[in-house]
Parts: sequence; C-alpha cells; structure tokens
Amino acid sequence: MADNIARHRLTALAWVAVFLISGFLASETIETMRRVGLFGTRPPLPVAQTVLRVLIVGVALGLLCVFRSALERMTLLVAAAAAGSTALHGLGYKSAGLSAFRLLSHVAAYALVMVVASRKVAVACRELI
Repeated sequence: MADNIARHRLTALAWVAVFLISGFLASETIETMRRVGLFGTRPPLPVAQTVLRVLIVGVALGLLCVFRSALERMTLLVAAAAAGSTALHGLGYKSAGLSAFRLLSHVAAYALVMVVASRKVAVACRELI
C-alpha cells in the first residue's frame, strides 16, 4: 500500500514538473514572438538540434499507439508537427509561413501538454484519496 501511495505521489510530481517546464517553454516562445515577430528570421539550427527534432517526431508518432485519450493523441500530433517544422527549418527550408507555423505550433503544443499534465495530476491526486 505504501509503495502504491509513493508511486502516485511521484507520478503527480513528475506531471507537475512537465506542466511547469511546458509553461516556461511556452512563455519563452511567446517572448520570441514578441521580440522577432511571427515572421521574423531565426538563427540557423545546429545539425544536432535538427536530428533531435526528427527523433522527437518519430517518438511522438510512435507514442500514438500507446496513448488512447483523444486529447493525448492530439497533443502528440501537434508536438510532432511542431518538431517537424523546426526540423524543416534546420534542413534549410525557410519561409514566412513556416516561421509562423513553427512558433504557433510550439505554443499550441506546450499549451496542450499543460492541459494533459494537469489532467494527469488530477487523476494521480484522486487515486491518493
């Protein structure tokens, strides 16, 4: 019983951390939008960052088989689209539309992750009671 309570507490704590990190990343993206604008030019992406984005797309699409909630699956699709748009930027595709999509899709992905995380925290807390 004590192990189960500890596991639920750790689960809730991990999702709180995900919520806070997503909130920080969303605010950072919004600050970038305020500073350079929706269509502003961004510095080139290093090769390692581009490879990381391609991996994120693959993992997000692979996790579609694991998660069953419509909200969680939508979050994975938006995150894959956001990472894919950044990967395209890293590969040299630059346009005003891609720049706007990158920023907006990242904000949407972070917001959706925050919603999913808050729901997961609520479930973990309910199971503690």
